[in-house]
Amino acid sequence: MRAIPKRVLWVITVAYAALLAAVSLLPSGTGPLSGWDTAISPTLQNLLHVPAYAALVALIAWALGRPTLLRLGLVALACCAFGGLLECAQATIPGRFGSVTDTLLNVAGAAAGLPVVLALSRRRRDKDRARLDGIEKGLPAASNAK
Repeated sequence: MRAIPKRVLWVITVAYAALLAAVSLLPSGTGPLSGWDTAISPTLQNLLHVPAYAALVALIAWALGRPTLLRLGLVALACCAFGGLLECAQATIPGRFGSVTDTLLNVAGAAAGLPVVLALSRRRRDKDRARLDGIEKGLPAASNAK
């Protein structure tokens, strides 16, 4: 399986962050782009913050390459700051308001993304290590794939 080029990963990551920003900053109430949020219950809107920010952490970590604990911590902090800024910006949008609860849910999502990234990274590292061990022993690379 070929790796996705870093440039493509960054395009996907930036597009996802832009989508999060757009959805967070769309007006509520009347107007051509408003009222979209009435189709989703407030409870579901709140709960969607967690997977949305977990995915953002995962995408950024994936785009950066092999994660270290420091890098992941910085990514999570950056995602929390991004979510906090969006909540503050909502105060300037008609029919919207920033929420401490939403900010905390963003933080929870960013934190929830960390163990997922670590587990996937560990799994990939173990597969790479097994493949390299097989190559060192003179085994064909295909026999090591699982």
